[in-house]
Amino acid sequence: MRRPRATTAGTAVLLVALGGAVTSCDTERSQGAEKQSTAAAKHSPGPKLALKHMMNTYYLPRPTASDTGNRPTDSRPTEYKVRLTASKPPPGRDPLAVKNVKVTFDLSAVQDSATIHWVNKGYGCARSADSLTCAPGDIKEGEGAEFTPFAMESRPDSAKGPAGPMNITVTGAGTPAARHTTQLVIGAPVLTARQEEKRTDVKPGSELRLKPAFGNRGDTDIDDDLLVVVQADQATLLTRYRNCRYDRAAAATKAVCTVSGPLPAGAAYETDGPVRAVTDKTARRGRISYTVYRAHDPQDAGLLPGSAPRGTGPLLGIRRVDGSGSTFTTSGHWKAEMATGELEFVTTRARDRQAPELTIKGRVGQVVDVEVLTPDPAHQGATRLTLPEGISLVGRRDGDPSELLFCAYGDDENGPVECPAPQMTSPVLRVRIDKRVEGAQGSVSVPSGPSDPDGDPDPENNTAPIKVEYLD
Repeated sequence: MRRPRATTAGTAVLLVALGGAVTSCDTERSQGAEKQSTAAAKHSPGPKLALKHMMNTYYLPRPTASDTGNRPTDSRPTEYKVRLTASKPPPGRDPLAVKNVKVTFDLSAVQDSATIHWVNKGYGCARSADSLTCAPGDIKEGEGAEFTPFAMESRPDSAKGPAGPMNITVTGAGTPAARHTTQLVIGAPVLTARQEEKRTDVKPGSELRLKPAFGNRGDTDIDDDLLVVVQADQATLLTRYRNCRYDRAAAATKAVCTVSGPLPAGAAYETDGPVRAVTDKTARRGRISYTVYRAHDPQDAGLLPGSAPRGTGPLLGIRRVDGSGSTFTTSGHWKAEMATGELEFVTTRARDRQAPELTIKGRVGQVVDVEVLTPDPAHQGATRLTLPEGISLVGRRDGDPSELLFCAYGDDENGPVECPAPQMTSPVLRVRIDKRVEGAQGSVSVPSGPSDPDGDPDPENNTAPIKVEYLD
Protein backbone atom coordinates (compact mmCIF):
# COMPACT_ATOMS: atom_id res chain seq x y z
CA MET A 1 0.00 0.00 0.00
CA ARG A 2 2.91 2.32 0.64
CA ARG A 3 4.50 1.72 -2.75
CA PRO A 4 1.60 3.04 -4.83
CA ARG A 5 1.43 6.14 -2.63
CA ALA A 6 5.15 6.70 -3.06
CA THR A 7 4.88 6.16 -6.81
CA THR A 8 2.01 8.64 -7.06
CA ALA A 9 3.90 11.28 -5.13
CA GLY A 10 6.97 10.70 -7.27
CA THR A 11 4.90 11.02 -10.41
CA ALA A 12 3.49 14.32 -9.16
CA VAL A 13 6.99 15.62 -8.49
CA LEU A 14 8.07 14.44 -11.92
CA LEU A 15 5.13 16.18 -13.61
CA VAL A 16 5.88 19.41 -11.81
CA ALA A 17 9.49 19.14 -12.89
CA LEU A 18 8.46 18.38 -16.47
CA GLY A 19 6.00 21.29 -16.42
CA GLY A 20 8.81 23.58 -15.36
CA ALA A 21 10.99 22.17 -18.10
CA VAL A 22 8.26 22.72 -20.70
CA THR A 23 7.76 26.28 -19.51
CA SER A 24 11.50 26.82 -19.64
CA CYS A 25 11.63 25.44 -23.20
CA ASP A 26 8.74 27.67 -24.29
CA THR A 27 10.48 30.70 -22.85
CA GLU A 28 13.72 29.76 -24.57
CA ARG A 29 11.89 29.23 -27.86
CA SER A 30 10.15 32.64 -27.51
CA GLN A 31 13.41 34.37 -26.67
CA GLY A 32 15.09 32.54 -29.54
CA ALA A 33 12.36 33.63 -31.95
CA GLU A 34 12.75 37.22 -30.78
CA LYS A 35 16.51 37.03 -31.26
CA GLN A 36 16.02 35.54 -34.73
CA SER A 37 13.52 38.26 -35.60
CA THR A 38 15.89 40.95 -34.36
CA ALA A 39 18.78 39.34 -36.19
CA ALA A 40 16.69 39.07 -39.36
CA ALA A 41 15.79 42.74 -39.09
CA LYS A 42 19.45 43.62 -38.58
CA HIS A 43 20.56 41.49 -41.53
CA SER A 44 17.61 42.26 -43.83
CA PRO A 45 18.40 43.85 -47.20
CA GLY A 46 18.95 47.57 -47.08
CA PRO A 47 16.74 50.16 -48.78
CA LYS A 48 16.29 50.07 -52.52
CA LEU A 49 15.73 53.06 -54.76
CA ALA A 50 13.14 53.09 -57.54
CA LEU A 51 11.99 55.49 -60.25
CA LYS A 52 8.20 55.81 -60.33
CA HIS A 53 5.79 57.13 -62.98
CA MET A 54 8.64 58.16 -65.25
CA MET A 55 8.11 59.31 -68.83
CA ASN A 56 8.52 56.55 -71.37
CA THR A 57 8.32 59.02 -74.25
CA TYR A 58 9.57 62.60 -73.98
CA TYR A 59 8.07 64.78 -76.70
CA LEU A 60 9.72 68.07 -77.68
CA PRO A 61 7.56 70.40 -79.81
CA ARG A 62 9.16 71.65 -83.02
CA PRO A 63 9.39 75.34 -83.93
CA THR A 64 6.69 76.27 -86.42
CA ALA A 65 7.28 78.11 -89.70
CA SER A 66 6.24 81.40 -88.10
CA ASP A 67 8.84 81.14 -85.35
CA THR A 68 12.11 83.02 -85.58
CA GLY A 69 15.43 82.42 -83.86
CA ASN A 70 16.30 79.55 -81.60
CA ARG A 71 13.35 80.08 -79.24
CA PRO A 72 9.90 79.19 -80.63
CA THR A 73 7.29 81.76 -79.70
CA ASP A 74 4.41 79.28 -79.47
CA SER A 75 6.06 76.32 -77.74
CA ARG A 76 7.77 76.48 -74.37
CA PRO A 77 10.64 74.25 -73.31
CA THR A 78 9.31 70.95 -72.01
CA GLU A 79 10.03 70.05 -68.39
CA TYR A 80 11.14 66.60 -67.31
CA LYS A 81 9.99 65.20 -63.95
CA VAL A 82 11.69 62.71 -61.65
CA ARG A 83 9.85 60.73 -58.98
CA LEU A 84 12.25 58.82 -56.76
CA THR A 85 11.25 56.53 -53.86
CA ALA A 86 13.04 54.38 -51.29
CA SER A 87 11.57 51.03 -50.20
CA LYS A 88 9.94 50.76 -46.78
CA PRO A 89 11.87 49.28 -43.86
CA PRO A 90 10.92 45.78 -42.64
CA PRO A 91 8.80 45.54 -39.45
CA GLY A 92 10.81 46.00 -36.29
CA ARG A 93 13.58 48.07 -37.82
CA ASP A 94 14.01 51.84 -37.79
CA PRO A 95 14.18 53.49 -41.21
CA LEU A 96 17.62 53.75 -42.73
CA ALA A 97 18.72 56.46 -45.13
CA VAL A 98 20.31 56.03 -48.52
CA LYS A 99 23.29 58.35 -48.50
CA ASN A 100 24.71 60.32 -51.40
CA VAL A 101 21.84 59.76 -53.84
CA LYS A 102 22.62 60.85 -57.39
CA VAL A 103 20.51 60.86 -60.57
CA THR A 104 22.51 60.87 -63.80
CA PHE A 105 21.09 61.51 -67.28
CA ASP A 106 23.07 60.27 -70.27
CA LEU A 107 22.36 62.77 -73.06
CA SER A 108 24.87 61.47 -75.56
CA ALA A 109 22.25 60.03 -77.90
CA VAL A 110 20.07 63.15 -78.00
CA GLN A 111 22.45 66.10 -77.73
CA ASP A 112 22.37 66.70 -81.49
CA SER A 113 18.56 66.95 -81.51
CA ALA A 114 17.81 68.91 -78.32
CA THR A 115 19.31 71.46 -75.97
CA ILE A 116 18.96 71.91 -72.22
CA HIS A 117 17.06 75.15 -71.62
CA TRP A 118 17.54 75.38 -67.84
CA VAL A 119 18.89 73.23 -65.01
CA ASN A 120 17.43 72.99 -61.48
CA LYS A 121 20.41 73.96 -59.31
CA GLY A 122 18.26 73.66 -56.20
CA TYR A 123 18.64 69.88 -56.42
CA GLY A 124 22.33 70.06 -57.15
CA CYS A 125 21.83 69.52 -60.86
CA ALA A 126 24.81 70.30 -63.08
CA ARG A 127 25.77 69.44 -66.64
CA SER A 128 29.13 68.13 -67.77
CA ALA A 129 29.66 67.38 -71.45
CA ASP A 130 26.95 64.91 -72.55
CA SER A 131 25.62 64.06 -69.08
CA LEU A 132 23.65 65.82 -66.37
CA THR A 133 23.77 64.81 -62.70
CA CYS A 134 21.49 65.82 -59.82
CA ALA A 135 22.15 65.29 -56.11
CA PRO A 136 18.80 65.29 -54.25
CA GLY A 137 20.49 64.35 -50.94
CA ASP A 138 19.84 61.50 -48.52
CA ILE A 139 16.51 59.67 -48.80
CA LYS A 140 15.02 57.71 -45.90
CA GLU A 141 13.26 54.40 -46.31
CA GLY A 142 9.59 54.94 -47.06
CA GLU A 143 10.22 58.45 -48.37
CA GLY A 144 11.18 59.93 -51.71
CA ALA A 145 12.00 62.98 -53.78
CA GLU A 146 10.05 64.57 -56.63
CA PHE A 147 11.60 67.34 -58.66
CA THR A 148 12.06 68.77 -62.14
CA PRO A 149 15.78 68.58 -62.98
CA PHE A 150 15.70 70.38 -66.34
CA ALA A 151 13.70 71.55 -69.31
CA MET A 152 14.60 70.73 -72.91
CA GLU A 153 13.77 72.21 -76.28
CA SER A 154 14.35 70.88 -79.76
CA ARG A 155 16.96 72.37 -82.05
CA PRO A 156 15.51 74.38 -84.95
CA ASP A 157 17.09 72.03 -87.50
CA SER A 158 16.08 68.78 -85.78
CA ALA A 159 14.21 66.30 -87.92
CA LYS A 160 10.78 65.23 -86.77
CA GLY A 161 10.60 61.76 -85.25
CA PRO A 162 12.49 59.56 -82.76
CA ALA A 163 15.77 61.16 -81.65
CA GLY A 164 17.20 58.44 -79.46
CA PRO A 165 17.19 57.17 -75.87
CA MET A 166 17.90 59.17 -72.74
CA ASN A 167 19.25 56.78 -70.10
CA ILE A 168 18.74 57.59 -66.41
CA THR A 169 20.72 55.95 -63.60
CA VAL A 170 20.10 56.41 -59.87
CA THR A 171 22.82 55.47 -57.41
CA GLY A 172 23.28 55.64 -53.65
CA ALA A 173 25.62 54.29 -51.03
CA GLY A 174 24.99 50.61 -50.28
CA THR A 175 22.05 50.14 -52.63
CA PRO A 176 21.73 48.71 -56.16
CA ALA A 177 21.42 51.19 -59.01
CA ALA A 178 17.97 51.93 -60.48
CA ARG A 179 17.65 52.58 -64.20
CA HIS A 180 15.10 53.90 -66.67
CA THR A 181 15.16 54.78 -70.37
CA THR A 182 13.07 57.52 -71.90
CA GLN A 183 12.76 57.79 -75.68
CA LEU A 184 13.10 61.33 -76.97
CA VAL A 185 10.84 62.31 -79.88
CA ILE A 186 11.07 65.56 -81.85
CA GLY A 187 7.56 66.79 -82.46
CA ALA A 188 4.64 66.37 -80.11
CA PRO A 189 0.98 65.49 -79.92
CA VAL A 190 -1.22 68.18 -78.40
CA LEU A 191 -4.06 66.50 -76.56
CA THR A 192 -7.37 68.33 -76.33
CA ALA A 193 -10.64 67.54 -74.58
CA ARG A 194 -14.16 68.79 -75.18
CA GLN A 195 -15.66 71.12 -72.58
CA GLU A 196 -19.35 70.54 -71.87
CA GLU A 197 -21.96 73.18 -71.14
CA LYS A 198 -23.02 73.45 -67.53
CA ARG A 199 -26.32 71.74 -66.81
CA THR A 200 -28.68 73.48 -64.43
CA ASP A 201 -31.87 72.52 -62.65
CA VAL A 202 -30.77 68.90 -62.52
CA LYS A 203 -33.00 66.83 -60.31
CA PRO A 204 -31.09 65.23 -57.39
CA GLY A 205 -30.89 61.48 -57.87
CA SER A 206 -31.31 61.74 -61.63
CA GLU A 207 -29.00 60.32 -64.29
CA LEU A 208 -26.50 62.34 -66.30
CA ARG A 209 -24.88 61.11 -69.51
CA LEU A 210 -21.56 62.32 -70.85
CA LYS A 211 -19.52 61.25 -73.88
CA PRO A 212 -15.83 62.05 -73.31
CA ALA A 213 -14.28 63.56 -76.44
CA PHE A 214 -10.62 64.24 -77.20
CA GLY A 215 -8.36 65.16 -80.08
CA ASN A 216 -4.77 65.68 -81.19
CA ARG A 217 -3.82 69.12 -82.51
CA GLY A 218 -0.11 68.40 -82.57
CA ASP A 219 2.16 67.34 -85.43
CA THR A 220 2.89 63.85 -84.10
CA ASP A 221 0.65 60.80 -83.94
CA ILE A 222 -0.02 58.91 -80.73
CA ASP A 223 0.68 55.31 -81.77
CA ASP A 224 -0.76 53.90 -78.62
CA ASP A 225 -3.96 53.14 -76.78
CA LEU A 226 -5.51 55.85 -74.62
CA LEU A 227 -6.62 55.97 -71.02
CA VAL A 228 -9.79 57.86 -70.14
CA VAL A 229 -9.93 58.43 -66.39
CA VAL A 230 -13.39 59.52 -65.22
CA GLN A 231 -14.15 60.94 -61.79
CA ALA A 232 -17.48 61.91 -60.26
CA ASP A 233 -18.01 64.55 -57.60
CA GLN A 234 -21.41 64.55 -55.89
CA ALA A 235 -22.46 61.68 -58.13
CA THR A 236 -21.74 57.98 -58.65
CA LEU A 237 -20.83 56.12 -61.83
CA LEU A 238 -22.69 53.15 -63.26
CA THR A 239 -20.23 50.26 -63.70
CA ARG A 240 -21.14 49.48 -67.30
CA TYR A 241 -18.17 48.91 -69.65
CA ARG A 242 -15.96 45.84 -69.47
CA ASN A 243 -12.84 47.70 -70.63
CA CYS A 244 -13.18 50.03 -67.63
CA ARG A 245 -11.93 49.41 -64.09
CA TYR A 246 -13.90 50.98 -61.26
CA ASP A 247 -12.91 51.89 -57.72
CA ARG A 248 -16.01 50.08 -56.42
CA ALA A 249 -18.30 47.42 -57.81
CA ALA A 250 -21.31 49.65 -57.07
CA ALA A 251 -21.66 53.41 -56.56
CA ALA A 252 -18.21 54.00 -58.05
CA THR A 253 -16.72 57.48 -58.17
CA LYS A 254 -13.74 56.69 -60.43
CA ALA A 255 -13.24 54.70 -63.62
CA VAL A 256 -10.12 53.98 -65.68
CA CYS A 257 -11.05 52.98 -69.23
CA THR A 258 -8.61 51.78 -71.90
CA VAL A 259 -9.76 52.63 -75.43
CA SER A 260 -8.03 51.57 -78.62
CA GLY A 261 -5.69 53.95 -80.41
CA PRO A 262 -3.99 55.32 -82.35
CA LEU A 263 -4.81 59.04 -82.19
CA PRO A 264 -3.35 60.58 -85.37
CA ALA A 265 -2.38 64.24 -85.56
CA GLY A 266 -5.42 66.27 -86.59
CA ALA A 267 -7.94 63.63 -85.51
CA ALA A 268 -10.58 63.77 -82.78
CA TYR A 269 -12.90 61.15 -81.31
CA GLU A 270 -15.69 60.76 -78.81
CA THR A 271 -16.72 57.59 -77.03
CA ASP A 272 -19.39 55.60 -78.82
CA GLY A 273 -21.34 55.20 -75.61
CA PRO A 274 -22.01 57.57 -72.70
CA VAL A 275 -20.52 57.56 -69.24
CA ARG A 276 -23.57 57.38 -67.00
CA ALA A 277 -23.67 58.91 -63.55
CA VAL A 278 -26.39 59.34 -60.94
CA THR A 279 -26.34 62.60 -58.98
CA ASP A 280 -26.40 62.35 -55.19
CA LYS A 281 -29.80 62.96 -53.63
CA THR A 282 -28.33 65.68 -51.41
CA ALA A 283 -26.18 67.29 -54.12
CA ARG A 284 -26.44 70.99 -54.81
CA ARG A 285 -23.70 71.11 -57.43
CA GLY A 286 -21.00 68.78 -58.69
CA ARG A 287 -19.10 67.63 -61.77
CA ILE A 288 -18.22 64.66 -63.91
CA SER A 289 -14.66 65.11 -65.16
CA TYR A 290 -12.43 63.03 -67.40
CA THR A 291 -8.75 63.14 -68.27
CA VAL A 292 -7.21 61.54 -71.36
CA TYR A 293 -3.67 60.10 -71.18
CA ARG A 294 -1.42 58.13 -73.47
CA ALA A 295 -1.69 54.58 -72.17
CA HIS A 296 2.08 54.03 -71.92
CA ASP A 297 2.59 57.35 -70.07
CA PRO A 298 -0.26 57.80 -67.59
CA GLN A 299 1.87 60.06 -65.36
CA ASP A 300 -0.39 61.20 -62.48
CA ALA A 301 -3.45 59.25 -63.58
CA GLY A 302 -3.78 57.46 -60.23
CA LEU A 303 -4.45 54.16 -61.97
CA LEU A 304 -6.59 51.49 -60.36
CA PRO A 305 -5.05 48.03 -59.82
CA GLY A 306 -5.70 45.20 -62.24
CA SER A 307 -7.83 43.53 -59.57
CA ALA A 308 -10.29 46.45 -59.52
CA PRO A 309 -13.89 45.60 -60.49
CA ARG A 310 -14.72 45.77 -64.18
CA GLY A 311 -17.98 46.45 -65.92
CA THR A 312 -19.92 43.54 -67.38
CA GLY A 313 -21.45 45.35 -70.35
CA PRO A 314 -20.12 46.17 -73.82
CA LEU A 315 -16.72 47.59 -74.69
CA LEU A 316 -16.41 51.36 -74.65
CA GLY A 317 -15.24 52.34 -78.13
CA ILE A 318 -14.65 55.60 -80.00
CA ARG A 319 -15.96 57.25 -83.18
CA ARG A 320 -14.57 60.10 -85.27
CA VAL A 321 -15.79 63.68 -84.64
CA ASP A 322 -14.73 67.19 -85.63
CA GLY A 323 -12.30 68.46 -83.00
CA SER A 324 -11.47 71.82 -84.58
CA GLY A 325 -14.01 73.88 -82.64
CA SER A 326 -13.39 76.11 -79.64
CA THR A 327 -14.97 73.56 -77.29
CA PHE A 328 -11.87 71.36 -77.63
CA THR A 329 -9.18 72.83 -75.38
CA THR A 330 -5.75 71.91 -74.04
CA SER A 331 -4.79 71.49 -70.39
CA GLY A 332 -2.29 74.31 -70.04
CA HIS A 333 1.39 73.38 -69.99
CA TRP A 334 0.93 69.59 -70.17
CA LYS A 335 -0.15 69.55 -73.81
CA ALA A 336 1.46 66.25 -74.75
CA GLU A 337 0.72 64.37 -71.53
CA MET A 338 -2.98 64.88 -70.91
CA ALA A 339 -6.15 66.86 -71.53
CA THR A 340 -9.14 67.28 -69.24
CA GLY A 341 -12.81 67.94 -69.87
CA GLU A 342 -15.70 68.21 -67.46
CA LEU A 343 -19.43 68.50 -67.12
CA GLU A 344 -20.47 70.76 -64.27
CA PHE A 345 -24.01 70.43 -62.96
CA VAL A 346 -26.23 72.37 -60.59
CA THR A 347 -29.25 70.73 -59.03
CA THR A 348 -32.55 72.21 -57.98
CA ARG A 349 -31.32 72.03 -54.38
CA ALA A 350 -29.00 74.96 -55.12
CA ARG A 351 -32.04 77.23 -54.79
CA ASP A 352 -32.78 75.83 -51.36
CA ARG A 353 -31.80 78.36 -48.71
CA GLN A 354 -30.96 76.23 -45.68
CA ALA A 355 -30.05 77.50 -42.24
CA PRO A 356 -27.09 75.80 -40.55
CA GLU A 357 -27.41 74.26 -37.10
CA LEU A 358 -24.94 75.98 -34.76
CA THR A 359 -23.50 74.80 -31.44
CA ILE A 360 -21.73 77.15 -29.05
CA LYS A 361 -19.33 75.02 -27.03
CA GLY A 362 -17.18 76.24 -24.13
CA ARG A 363 -16.85 77.10 -20.47
CA VAL A 364 -18.68 79.88 -18.60
CA GLY A 365 -16.72 83.10 -19.07
CA GLN A 366 -15.02 81.89 -22.25
CA VAL A 367 -15.10 83.76 -25.58
CA VAL A 368 -15.91 81.36 -28.43
CA ASP A 369 -15.70 81.66 -32.22
CA VAL A 370 -18.25 79.70 -34.25
CA GLU A 371 -18.03 79.55 -38.05
CA VAL A 372 -21.43 80.13 -39.65
CA LEU A 373 -20.92 77.64 -42.46
CA THR A 374 -23.96 77.29 -44.68
CA PRO A 375 -24.52 74.26 -46.95
CA ASP A 376 -23.93 76.25 -50.13
CA PRO A 377 -21.83 79.36 -49.35
CA ALA A 378 -21.63 80.41 -52.99
CA HIS A 379 -25.38 81.04 -53.15
CA GLN A 380 -26.24 81.75 -49.53
CA GLY A 381 -27.37 85.19 -48.44
CA ALA A 382 -27.10 86.89 -45.07
CA THR A 383 -28.26 85.08 -41.94
CA ARG A 384 -30.08 86.38 -38.87
CA LEU A 385 -29.50 84.99 -35.38
CA THR A 386 -31.28 85.15 -32.05
CA LEU A 387 -28.71 84.30 -29.38
CA PRO A 388 -29.53 81.83 -26.59
CA GLU A 389 -30.07 83.18 -23.08
CA GLY A 390 -26.78 83.62 -21.21
CA ILE A 391 -24.82 84.32 -24.42
CA SER A 392 -23.66 87.79 -25.47
CA LEU A 393 -22.13 89.01 -28.72
CA VAL A 394 -18.46 90.05 -28.78
CA GLY A 395 -17.87 90.50 -32.51
CA ARG A 396 -14.81 91.94 -34.23
CA ARG A 397 -11.81 93.01 -32.18
CA ASP A 398 -9.01 95.42 -32.97
CA GLY A 399 -6.29 93.61 -34.87
CA ASP A 400 -8.56 91.07 -36.57
CA PRO A 401 -7.68 90.62 -40.27
CA SER A 402 -9.82 92.82 -42.49
CA GLU A 403 -10.72 89.93 -44.79
CA LEU A 404 -12.50 88.07 -41.96
CA LEU A 405 -16.25 88.49 -41.68
CA PHE A 406 -17.93 88.78 -38.27
CA CYS A 407 -21.54 88.72 -37.20
CA ALA A 408 -22.77 91.96 -35.63
CA TYR A 409 -25.89 93.61 -34.25
CA GLY A 410 -28.13 95.37 -36.71
CA ASP A 411 -29.59 98.80 -35.98
CA ASP A 412 -30.76 97.72 -32.53
CA GLU A 413 -28.18 96.23 -30.16
CA ASN A 414 -30.99 94.49 -28.31
CA GLY A 415 -32.29 92.98 -31.53
CA PRO A 416 -31.15 90.03 -33.59
CA VAL A 417 -27.58 89.47 -34.74
CA GLU A 418 -26.88 89.60 -38.48
CA CYS A 419 -24.15 87.66 -40.29
CA PRO A 420 -23.00 88.88 -43.73
CA ALA A 421 -23.17 86.68 -46.79
CA PRO A 422 -20.08 84.48 -47.25
CA GLN A 423 -17.36 85.86 -49.51
CA MET A 424 -13.79 84.53 -49.48
CA THR A 425 -14.49 83.20 -45.98
CA SER A 426 -17.57 82.26 -43.99
CA PRO A 427 -18.69 84.71 -41.28
CA VAL A 428 -17.66 84.13 -37.66
CA LEU A 429 -20.00 84.37 -34.70
CA ARG A 430 -17.87 85.51 -31.73
CA VAL A 431 -19.71 85.32 -28.42
CA ARG A 432 -19.10 85.13 -24.66
CA ILE A 433 -20.71 82.48 -22.47
CA ASP A 434 -21.83 84.70 -19.60
CA LYS A 435 -23.72 82.16 -17.53
CA ARG A 436 -25.03 78.65 -17.60
CA VAL A 437 -28.68 78.39 -18.56
CA GLU A 438 -29.83 74.80 -18.90
CA GLY A 439 -31.82 74.20 -22.08
CA ALA A 440 -30.96 77.61 -23.52
CA GLN A 441 -31.49 77.71 -27.27
CA GLY A 442 -31.46 80.37 -29.94
CA SER A 443 -32.20 80.29 -33.66
CA VAL A 444 -30.61 81.07 -37.00
CA SER A 445 -32.59 81.85 -40.11
CA VAL A 446 -31.91 82.63 -43.76
CA PRO A 447 -34.27 84.38 -46.14
CA SER A 448 -35.60 82.75 -49.27
CA GLY A 449 -34.03 83.97 -52.50
CA PRO A 450 -36.32 86.80 -53.71
CA SER A 451 -34.46 87.02 -57.02
CA ASP A 452 -35.12 83.36 -57.83
CA PRO A 453 -38.22 83.18 -60.07
CA ASP A 454 -38.84 79.59 -59.05
CA GLY A 455 -38.67 80.38 -55.34
CA ASP A 456 -37.22 78.36 -52.48
CA PRO A 457 -38.11 74.68 -52.96
CA ASP A 458 -38.02 73.95 -49.20
CA PRO A 459 -38.72 77.01 -47.03
CA GLU A 460 -39.25 74.84 -43.94
CA ASN A 461 -35.48 74.37 -43.46
CA ASN A 462 -34.81 78.11 -43.45
CA THR A 463 -34.64 78.12 -39.65
CA ALA A 464 -32.42 76.00 -37.42
CA PRO A 465 -31.57 75.96 -33.69
CA ILE A 466 -28.52 77.40 -31.95
CA LYS A 467 -27.55 75.07 -29.10
CA VAL A 468 -25.17 75.55 -26.19
CA GLU A 469 -22.85 72.83 -24.89
CA TYR A 470 -21.22 73.73 -21.58
CA LEU A 471 -17.79 72.33 -20.76
CA ASP A 472 -16.87 71.78 -17.11
